[in-house]
Amino acid sequence: MKLLKRLFLTALAIAALAFVPQANTLTAKAAATTFTVKYVPENSEWRVQPLSSWDATKGHGDLGYLYTNVKDGDVIVVVGDSSSPALKLSIGAKISNVTIYGVTNGVTYETGSEVTDVYVLKGSIATLDGYCKNVHVYDDSSCNVFKDADLVQACKESTMTMNISAVGKVGHYQTVDNGTVLKDYYNIATNTLRVEKGELKTDAANYSLTATATGTTTPSKTSTGTATGTTNNGATVSPKTGESSYAILLFAGAIFCFAGAFVTRKKIAR
Repeated sequence: MKLLKRLFLTALAIAALAFVPQANTLTAKAAATTFTVKYVPENSEWRVQPLSSWDATKGHGDLGYLYTNVKDGDVIVVVGDSSSPALKLSIGAKISNVTIYGVTNGVTYETGSEVTDVYVLKGSIATLDGYCKNVHVYDDSSCNVFKDADLVQACKESTMTMNISAVGKVGHYQTVDNGTVLKDYYNIATNTLRVEKGELKTDAANYSLTATATGTTTPSKTSTGTATGTTNNGATVSPKTGESSYAILLFAGAIFCFAGAFVTRKKIAR
């Protein structure tokens, strides 16, 4: 009888947990890796560290190390200055965040998959060849987008003198001043988005000012915050989340076990 009582209390506890808000959610977190790419004059080449900011006291590998180890969900930060040569990256993985900081001689980023967010900062020049979901261009940086994009932002922190062009279709173009959205444009036609020195040059016939325009593709939530990695080589990593479980199944399983134990107990008693 004591065993029966314990089994009943266990099943009752699981049932209670099943209906507690968010108690039925099991979240599996897999840590992303941040790769910092930096030109090292001593090696006369771009080098890589699996760190969120460059550490001169630690070793580094060539670009082959990046290509071998990068995986879906990872973050890439490219750090340069006026003395850094142009860089070309060809990444097949689905990257969550690419930040380009101070690479004034140009970065070409090619992807056979997609990138969730690209941040072009500190006077960088970037060419994006591949699907980049959200593109954020800051201050006096320049960016050419060769495929479709859901969102393109012109973001001012100190100046509004960025240059942007898009060969593909852009679902949403947005101007932002230190986190405050100034204006929204939607459904920009293929090969028409042009921004020169922060001023939109696209003809009004090629976009809509309303989000409900036919064929408009807009993100459910636009980003207006400061990009990761905006201060001297750094970047912040947000881990991916896993899938939810179903508490009702747990409850049913508990009842099944309870019933089985009860039957077994009765057989033993006989």
